[in-house]
Amino acid sequence: MRRRTLWLILLSCAVPRIAALALWPADPSTLYYQLSSGFLDERRPVIAGELTTHIEPFYALTLASFRFVTGNHVELVLLLQIAGASLGGLLLYRLVLDTTRDARAAWIAALLYALSPYLIRQSVAFMEVTPAVVLLLACAVRLRAIATSGQAVTAGVLLGAVVLTRFSFLPIAAGGIVLALRRGGPGRGAWTAAACAAVVVPWMIYSRQVSGAALPGRIGENLYESTSEWAESIGVPRTNVDVMLPALDAAARAELARRGDADPTRVEVDRVMGRWALDYARTHPFRVLRMKMANVFYALQPRLLPFTHRRGEAVVVHGRLELPSQSPRPWAFEAAAAGFQCVLLAGTAAGVRIRRSHLLREDAFLAVVAMSVLMVNVVFFPTSRLLAPMTFVLMFYTAVAGSALGAPIGR
Repeated sequence: MRRRTLWLILLSCAVPRIAALALWPADPSTLYYQLSSGFLDERRPVIAGELTTHIEPFYALTLASFRFVTGNHVELVLLLQIAGASLGGLLLYRLVLDTTRDARAAWIAALLYALSPYLIRQSVAFMEVTPAVVLLLACAVRLRAIATSGQAVTAGVLLGAVVLTRFSFLPIAAGGIVLALRRGGPGRGAWTAAACAAVVVPWMIYSRQVSGAALPGRIGENLYESTSEWAESIGVPRTNVDVMLPALDAAARAELARRGDADPTRVEVDRVMGRWALDYARTHPFRVLRMKMANVFYALQPRLLPFTHRRGEAVVVHGRLELPSQSPRPWAFEAAAAGFQCVLLAGTAAGVRIRRSHLLREDAFLAVVAMSVLMVNVVFFPTSRLLAPMTFVLMFYTAVAGSALGAPIGR
């Protein structure tokens, strides 16, 4: 890549993100930022004095390192995060160029990444979306070819970091290992699997010792928030599921108290929620099927999910969940994000058609990312934040379609 191209892409990605700092002030109240404080101050995963592993550590550790090198200046931390986000534009440019050999498509993809309203917003938020997208792009670039053991190990480390960003990306890591096996042979595939395990397994062992569960203790909570009468009553995924969380937590703890456990752990509470969700699915299979089919529609529609910001907390009244009026999103950002997503959805449909013969070969990792992310969003509940990690896949195919539109007749 020429130096001029490199700097143009970095600037095109960084400028709108730096401008976003004026619109969205830093919010250090997120759980990831609080967890980074635990790593920074106590060298352990601590939130509000509680040792916890229910949130994956990679992004919090990244934040802790940024805070350390900047002297804990929030604005400088965000500038480092913006630099990392801008690196994603370079990775997407390289991915498209290496895959399609089409410089015009590569530029279109980089500019789509640079101008994405939602990714711009997330780049100045202390949430895991930005590192997740950049890590997945790095995996896509690395997994295009596994020619040496070093490349295989790098791929495994990246896949492990992806899992420690969100454990719901575990199917992506599994798919990546299969691709490394197919493209690099059994030996290099084994190196990728071993490197991925070396990153992920120690955290799982530590989590088991700390909390009693190797996986994050929120799986049952997330399942109940999307698979229950309460979920139907408040209109998940249109409504932010977190509005029901205090009432759900209180109900689960009350259930455990009736069984004689007055001070349950987070994992024990989560298991109760998971059992309730599974009982509901067994009792009402067709209602659950309808809810999951609706999730497919919501995941593929262009509006930001949930449709409203959370306001207040839901309460249980006579056995029914009632919630206060929720806050609408700012219309300008809603319109910009939805319009941009419409372009990506239409472009992806056209781009997939153009590259349909490549889907199981060159584009296999893109398919793994998209299908894995969609599967998790359908099984649980779709949100723009959980769907965002596959945005680069939509940009890839939209860029292919956009380049084809500009191609001369007869090309």
